[in-house]
Amino acid sequence: MDIWRFLPLEIRDGYWNMALDESILQSCIEKKTPNTIRLFKWDPSTVTIGYHQSVSDEVNIAVAKEKKFNIVRRITGGGAVFHDSKGEITYSVVCPLKLLEEKGFTRMIEQYEVITQGIIEALSNYQLGSDKGVIHCPAIFLDGKKISGNAQVKRSGYILQHGTILLKITPELMYSVLKAPNNVPTKKMVASVYAKVIGIKEQIQNFNENEFISYLINGFEKTLGIKLEKGKFSKYELDLAEKLVIEKYSSDKWLYKYE
Repeated sequence: MDIWRFLPLEIRDGYWNMALDESILQSCIEKKTPNTIRLFKWDPSTVTIGYHQSVSDEVNIAVAKEKKFNIVRRITGGGAVFHDSKGEITYSVVCPLKLLEEKGFTRMIEQYEVITQGIIEALSNYQLGSDKGVIHCPAIFLDGKKISGNAQVKRSGYILQHGTILLKITPELMYSVLKAPNNVPTKKMVASVYAKVIGIKEQIQNFNENEFISYLINGFEKTLGIKLEKGKFSKYELDLAEKLVIEKYSSDKWLYKYE
């Protein structure tokens, strides 16, 4: 059974969170660190935009700055996401693409789903009816409402997939910093979030975060056929991440590259 590294839940700002994901990816490509699953949160709350998006099209920049939120461009695709500092757990997975292909997961959607199946396994411990689907991105649903959105990038034969696990939703706050589509009132978008999105705390009484994380660990181990061992960042990863924060993720050149 393959042994992977597990990086326990920690809280970082948006620049560091995205820099660390990329540094893990690069370190794995260079065979300096093992395949990795990481859990994290965001402080302050952060808006991430997909690699190809225009930040001014997607984000109320003045409002985000007023609220002291981070705005960060991801290296993964997909749409703009609001990461509430108190409203979600985020995961990332880095491993060789070949490993998934050898298990029979050759199509992109299959590769998404085998990873997100670990989250579904965790939720099954609460007897919750979760399922996979697509709504703007490969997603997980509880009783027909989205609780997880996910994105990928593939580089040098490796895959980075990261995604949200929503604990609670704050649609009014979300659409104070995210722009509604053209000709769609903000109130309509807020109502749509309430109708289509849910946090797992609404479904789990007396939610215990440590218990849920243990279920996540077991879920990923089961679905990927691996053993997770608790680890920590290497000096190489931290040094590379710090460089990426300064030179890339906190820079206007990276953020506004498609303006």
